[in-house]
Order: sequence, then structure tokens, then C-alpha cells
Amino acid sequence: MDLVEPAAWWRAWEAVGIAVLVIPALLLAATLPRWWGQAAAVVVAVVAVGFALVAGGLADEYLRPDRWSDLMAGAGRGIEALPGVRVPYRGLDEWTRTVIGMGGSLLIVLAALLAFWPRPGRTGFPALALLLLLTLYVVPAVVLDFESEFIRGAVLALLMVAFLRAERLGVDDARAAAVAAVVAALAALAIAPAIDGRQPWWDYEQWAVDAAGERAVAFSWNHDYSPLNWPRDGRELLRVKASIPAYWKAADLDVFDGLTWRQDPRSRSEDPTNQLPDDVSAQERWSQQITVTLRNIRTDTFVTAGIATSVRGEGGYPIGGGVFNATTRLGRGDAYEADVYTPRPEERQLRDAGTSYEDWLRAYLSLFIPARPGVEPQVDLRLDRVDFPAWGGIERPQIEQLGAEADPAGPLLRHSELARTWKLSRELKAESATPYEYVEAVERYLDSGFSYSERPPAASETLDGFLFDSKIGFCQQYSGAEALLLRMGGVPARVATGFTTGAFDEKQKEYVVRDLDAHSWVEAWFPGIGWVTRDPTPAAAPARSQPGDDVGELPNAGTATAPDLGGERLGDLESNRGLAPQEGTSTLTWILFGIASALIMTAAALLQRRHHRRRPPPAQRPMADFERALQRARVDGAHGVTLSGLEQRFRGWPGAVGYVRALRDARYSGHAAEPTPEQRRGLRAALARDAGIWRSWWAVPPKRG
Repeated sequence: MDLVEPAAWWRAWEAVGIAVLVIPALLLAATLPRWWGQAAAVVVAVVAVGFALVAGGLADEYLRPDRWSDLMAGAGRGIEALPGVRVPYRGLDEWTRTVIGMGGSLLIVLAALLAFWPRPGRTGFPALALLLLLTLYVVPAVVLDFESEFIRGAVLALLMVAFLRAERLGVDDARAAAVAAVVAALAALAIAPAIDGRQPWWDYEQWAVDAAGERAVAFSWNHDYSPLNWPRDGRELLRVKASIPAYWKAADLDVFDGLTWRQDPRSRSEDPTNQLPDDVSAQERWSQQITVTLRNIRTDTFVTAGIATSVRGEGGYPIGGGVFNATTRLGRGDAYEADVYTPRPEERQLRDAGTSYEDWLRAYLSLFIPARPGVEPQVDLRLDRVDFPAWGGIERPQIEQLGAEADPAGPLLRHSELARTWKLSRELKAESATPYEYVEAVERYLDSGFSYSERPPAASETLDGFLFDSKIGFCQQYSGAEALLLRMGGVPARVATGFTTGAFDEKQKEYVVRDLDAHSWVEAWFPGIGWVTRDPTPAAAPARSQPGDDVGELPNAGTATAPDLGGERLGDLESNRGLAPQEGTSTLTWILFGIASALIMTAAALLQRRHHRRRPPPAQRPMADFERALQRARVDGAHGVTLSGLEQRFRGWPGAVGYVRALRDARYSGHAAEPTPEQRRGLRAALARDAGIWRSWWAVPPKRG
């Protein structure tokens, strides 16, 4: 139970208690006739496994037959995540936490079932039981950072010896065997440090990472306008539980380098709350907490939404723009919570937002503009960052000059690769009275005569070529072109990358995100509201329509000014998210307890009836007890041997000889005579010589049953 944090240590004792109860239940089942005994053992096993699952942390409603499919799917999901998780597991994925707990509980209960399963002529499958117990002991001892590992290994060795041999040791051999085992353990303790090298003989941690990464995918979010090569096979990447649907963001692309949009290489480590609007009511209305569980994805940044202000569950730090980096790469099985701001304003609010842009937004109004090859520039291009004035300003675009007066950027823009784009932005701006109208004008332009294709022509490898020559592209071209035009027009904007909302799981109330949902969109700043998601990509794109196949080249299906954040709907069969364990005891738990109690009472009644039916007359009971003791002790050749022969066999054990002599005298005298307690102890000691200490106590208990 220390494999998860916080550790639910009491669950371990619940599992031990169930295993302890399994032992007498199976011993009672072994006394029934063969088929009745096997049936009783199966019932005991089913009840014990059910209780073990609950003790391991499983919500008991999953024991209902109609939830077994959900249980199997969720357990499979948790098991798949295990190779990639770090322990102690601090993540929030309930199935991963539940599988770890259930694993330990099942190991100990199944070991008890295997060790004491009734079989003809013997008890249980000790080798298989030992294997489960070794797994129960070794896994946490290896993967957790325990102290005194050599002593723990010695204890394990002694436990193995006791499990395999103690039952068969006679009294005379017990002391010598104990001394030999202790000497071997001490010798191993002396040798172990010498063979404990710096490098592992087998690097299981690296193996686990490699195994977890075989199916996991990673994305390069920087734009590249060549044909799309993202994975598109429908693989589930992550799940998000959220109250407000959103696009799930992995990175911001703040910098246009003259050709493509890229992440800002500078880690600003700024307070993410600085990018929230000043309107407190807007913050309260559109702030939410989301829970993200990673499945088949590797990422260096936390996948969140909108502006993330904090993350919990895994180590992270802000890198600017409301994006958090992870201290170690995140992968399958990692889960975390994030506080995010995801506004969903109405059209009226966007129209009335105004133009009160703060000074820090200047960074989202700049572009790096290269001159057209072969054209002599009219200005110094050593500093070619162009700052565009915010909407409503009277300034003109200027080239940033560090330590000197800025130069006008008009000549550079007119002779650059983006001259046509600059001209288009001025034309669209002339038709617009407000920033929102300008955003709509840009999106109407991208909605007219453009087509979607993940294999666009060569002309689409530049945004200018996409806008005017080919008019064919995928999400990167559409979002890159809109962000470019918005900045030129004085509307602060940036490109965001990550995933669309995904499909909504009605049963578990969370969004299932697949590789088909990988996407790129635009975030535009509106005063009093903040960064608002805008998606110009046609609705026919896989990330928005999720058709599940190659859509090829499709005409624009219509304007996409407002993203569809509702998600699709998953059928019940696709739902495989486990519910968090609930506090308290449900009705089903009480039903299970009732069934178990009824089965135990029924078994006890059957045993009592059988006991009375087979109970011999009083004069014959001592002899019947003696025969049962020989059978339990597995005395070789006892069948058919006379009492005189057994008396000779036990010579050297006065108490055992007295026990047999008392039985013989009672048989021939016709008087009932019970052996004395001293004679019973003597018989127990004689049987322990060959049968072992534990079996001899079972054969001759202190009080005759």
C-alpha cells in the first residue's frame, strides 16, 4: 500500500484478514465429500476475491454483473499504465491507484486460496502460492526506496525456507535446520554488498520506460507547413474531466519568425495570473478545475486549457503565457489537476469588449518580417522585428530599434514576402469598425474559397502562398494565417496548439481525447474577457469532425468562427473510466456480507450434521480419533498395521507407546478408556518426527475434537 501516496495502509490489514479467513473456510470445505468440497471451495474463492477487490480500493458497485465490462476495461487501462508510472504513485488516475491496491490484495488472497485448496491426498499448490507471495514481497521492496535492503533479502530467504520446509521438519531436525538457515542468511549478508554493483544487472526501470513508450506518441507543436505527419490512427491519448468544455492546450506559439509560428525559446517564468483579465466576475465565471489523465502520450508540458494558473499532482513550473513545463517528462499513467481560465463569451460581449489594451500585450502585436529575396531593403534589417499598433492607435508599424529611435516599417512590409498579407490586413481593417468585426472579417475571408487537406501543395508551405495561391491547407495554415492577420490589424493574438475537446463520455462525464483531435487554433485577446479561442479551420477537419479516416481535400464546410466545444458522445461500451472509491459501506457490500454469512452458516450446519451422522459410539471414539490422527500425519504404511505393530513403531516415545497401549487395552477389555493428556503429547511428538511440527498439531490437537 506504500506504492501509492497517500498510503491507505488499513487496506493491507483488510486483505490480510480476508486471507486469514480463507484458510479455515477451505479446511472446512476439505472435510466435505469430494464434489461438495470443491463446490464449497469455489464459493469461498468467489466471495474472497470479491472482498479482496473491495479491500484493494475498488468501488463495490463494480462487483455487479452489469458493471463487469466496465471493471475489466478500467482494470486493463490501469494495468497498461503501470510500466510508465513513478512510485510511490502521486497521480490522480483512480484506475491506476485502484489497480495497484487491488494487485496487492489479490496476491495475498489468491496465495491463501492456492496454499489451502482441497485436493485428493494433499493440500493446495504450494509452489504457485509461494510465487504469488514472492511477488507481493519483492515488487515494493525493489521499486520503493527502502533502507536495510540486505536484511530484507535475508528475511525473505528465511520466509521462503519456512514456507517450503518447516511443515515437513521433524522435532529432531528443526533446531539443526534453523541453525543452517540462519548461517546461510548471515553468509549471504556478508557476500551481498560485494556483488551489489553500481550498475544493475538488469535495468528494470529503463525497461519499464521503454515498454511504456512503445505505444505512446509525442508531438512537435511548432508549425511546419509541409504535409501533416501527426499520428492519425484513433489512439486514445488522454482524458479530461471538466465542467466547462474547452480546447486542451499543450503549448503557445508566440513568435512568428518570418516563416512559421514557433514557441518563444525564452522561459519567462512569469506569474500566469498576469494574463487574466482584470474583471473579477469574469474570472469567477469562467475559472474551473480540470483533471487530466495521460494515456498514450509523452509530453514535456502539461496539457491544460486556456490560461493555467496552477497544476497539482506532478512537478511543474510556469514558462509564460499560462503554460506549465514538467520537471520530468510526463507519460502514460500520469495524472494531475489544473486550475484554468477558459472564457466562453457571447457574441454581444465580444462586440462590446472595447480597445483598452494594456502595455504588456505589445509582445502579441509584433512579427519578424523578412525582405523579399533579390529586393534591396530601404531600412536596416539587422533588427527586423515589426511592432504593430494596437487597434484604435494612431501610430504606424515600426521596426524595433534597440537604443535608437524606431524606423517606420512601411517600406519593409511593402517589399517583404508578406506584402500581399499586409495589404489584405489593411483592406479587411478598412471594412471593420471594431476589433471583433475585424476578427470576423478575417475568418470570413478564410471561409471563402478555401479547402482542407493534410497533403497541401507546395505553395501552402508559406502562409502568404496559402492565403493567395493555393488556398489549401490544414489547421496549421488556417490558424497561422489568422494570427498573422490579427496582429497586423492591431488585435493581440497568438497560436495555440494541443487538442480539440474530443468525445464526451456520458457515463464518466469526461472528455476522451484521441490523436485525431491534435489541432492548432488561435487565441485573440478581448479586453475584460482575456484570451478567447477562435478556430478558423473548416469543420470537416478530423480534429473537428473525427470521421476516423483520411478526409483528403474537402471544401470548406462553412464558417468556423466559434469552436464547437461540446464534443461528441461516446457509447456506453466505450466508457472505461473507473469511479473513485466511495466512503462508507454501500448496500451491495452488506449484501455480500449477508451472502458470505449465509454460506458459512450453511456450511457449518452441513458439517455439524455430517459430524453427528458419522460420529461413532462412545466406546469406539478414541480409536476413530487415533485413525484420523494417523491419516492427517500421513504415516506411511499405517493402513492395515495392528496396534501391536504401531506400538513397536513408536518405541522410544513412551507417551506414544502409552497412547497405543491404552487403545489396545480398551479394545480387548470392552471398557471405554481415553488416553491421558501426557500420552496425547507423546503421540504428537512421535508424529512430528516425520510429519513436521505443524501437521502433528493438526493431527493431535491439545483437546480432542
